[in-house]
Amino acid sequence: MKPDVIAITGYIGSGKSTVTSILRQWGYETVDCDALAREISDDGELTRQVADLLGEEYVTEGKLNRAAIRSRVFGDAQLLSKYQNLFFGKVRKRLDEIVSRAHGPLFVEIPVFSAFDYDWREVWTVYSPESDIISRVIARDSVDETDVRAILSRQSLPRPTRVIRNDGSVSHLKEALRAALVQAGL
Repeated sequence: MKPDVIAITGYIGSGKSTVTSILRQWGYETVDCDALAREISDDGELTRQVADLLGEEYVTEGKLNRAAIRSRVFGDAQLLSKYQNLFFGKVRKRLDEIVSRAHGPLFVEIPVFSAFDYDWREVWTVYSPESDIISRVIARDSVDETDVRAILSRQSLPRPTRVIRNDGSVSHLKEALRAALVQAGL
């Protein structure tokens, strides 16, 4: 029997990692797609495919040069699509492996929701006010407000099954999360 797979998504700095951390503390299985992406970026087959697509200069010492790749592909929609199909295809394959071993509901933190289609049982979007997002990302990533707004302008979110409000204290976030778990029958 396939486990229930629930996507945890939201804008940068909205609190996706905090939500998955709380779920993990409560004993739920969680997966971080960013961590999978970092793991995948060292995959020898993928680095060869990226070198074939973009050129050898985009692979340094057997690892993807992600900054150079971003600079190259984000200005070319066709190239971006080819790169994303390669990269996110590997992430999805790795996620499928994890799902096949899951024993109960599996919560998947996925920052780039449009990266690949998946058979999600539900999609939970973590919501935070824009002012909170901006201040969190500035503090966390040492960037300025213009950078954060640029990232936010490129992000899009799916229609959620549930919205988890992260606009108060951690205890309020936990209450919202408990309510979502009850509503979802988990």
